[in-house]
Amino acid sequence: MAPRTPIKNVDRDRLYTDIMYRYQYVSDFVGFDDTDIKALKDAAPLIAPLVPVIADAVYDRLFSFDITKQVFLERGEGFHGHIAKNLAAMTTEDEQIKHRKNFLSKYLVKLVTAEYDAKFVKYLDYVGKIHTNTPEKKSTINVEYVHVNALFGWLHGFLAETLNGLPQLQADPAARGKVLGALSKLLWIQNDFFAMYYVKDGDDLKAKKTGFLSGMSNGNKMAVGGLVASVFAIGLGAGMRRLAPK
Repeated sequence: MAPRTPIKNVDRDRLYTDIMYRYQYVSDFVGFDDTDIKALKDAAPLIAPLVPVIADAVYDRLFSFDITKQVFLERGEGFHGHIAKNLAAMTTEDEQIKHRKNFLSKYLVKLVTAEYDAKFVKYLDYVGKIHTNTPEKKSTINVEYVHVNALFGWLHGFLAETLNGLPQLQADPAARGKVLGALSKLLWIQNDFFAMYYVKDGDDLKAKKTGFLSGMSNGNKMAVGGLVASVFAIGLGAGMRRLAPK
């Protein structure tokens, strides 16, 4: 008889009042560990050159629908320049869009190069929270979750095809599978930090939360502010693993 998997105790209250505890729980559940972190960091030199292509593709997609494009008529936190007055006048070459692409690019690089510590967890939390109505940000942008979810599906396919096509990863099937799986896990962890601000789970406890953002530097707040609405969620489906050769 196979040994029984030990049951781990989870404190429900802390899932909604302690972001580090929540991060550790979700990481443990999806199996995101030190081997995944190493795979991401080893692959960072391959992924970094693709970041401008990914950022351009994200905006092209968001600009393909009026309901997602109109979000960019709102001023993003940290941008003080000209903003288009209507959808017809707005293009991906506008200064505010270039500004957001720049911060989106930095965000994507950070995902595969950061130290996965408490500071990084606060950053992931802020990325999710900044897209919702909250008194802790200066912008008025509020992205409804239906669009977050739609971008998840599109981005999953785009990133899977893009990364799967890298010659360096194709030459090493084991590394390719590990990188795709690790990135999938990490970005679903990020997705959780979006979802927690939309779903009603834990509303009985969320009022107890205090100071999630107080530990974040102004520099990080500005960086994420530039990201606001540039990418509603960064996430890969766990199905990316199926792209790796058996």
